[in-house]
Amino acid sequence: MRLTKLVIVALATAALAASGATADPGHGKGKGKRGCKPAPVMLAGMLANDPVTGDTSFQLTVKHANRLGRLYAKAGNPVTVALDAKTRYRKDGGSSTVDALAQNDRALVVAKVCRADVKSAAASSSALPALTARAVLDKGQAQAETT
Repeated sequence: MRLTKLVIVALATAALAASGATADPGHGKGKGKRGCKPAPVMLAGMLANDPVTGDTSFQLTVKHANRLGRLYAKAGNPVTVALDAKTRYRKDGGSSTVDALAQNDRALVVAKVCRADVKSAAASSSALPALTARAVLDKGQAQAETT
């Protein structure tokens, strides 16, 4: 009786060890370094200054924004938007440059920030992370109303 129990326990242990050794580790989804989860920030409004070639930022008076964008608008209006070499510009349906942007043009700015950084800044009432534009869509001057 003891020998059969011992054999059954030994076989069960061997079966579990063999199945654990051949288990799939999850295709590289390890518990490595947790990265930033990017979140979109969209701001729509009017340009508060006239950027020229070589400028690294511009001012935008925000009229509309998505949920994260409202945090930036509440922090201070006009919002400073940084530019880099990867920023894309569009105007009149085609590619453009930063010097084509003009003061009082309507613009839509799309940027991405780390969601965790924004959450921690909002919770601790500290400064929001810098906003670098991924794309700037210039819609031109607002149409004047005629009566």
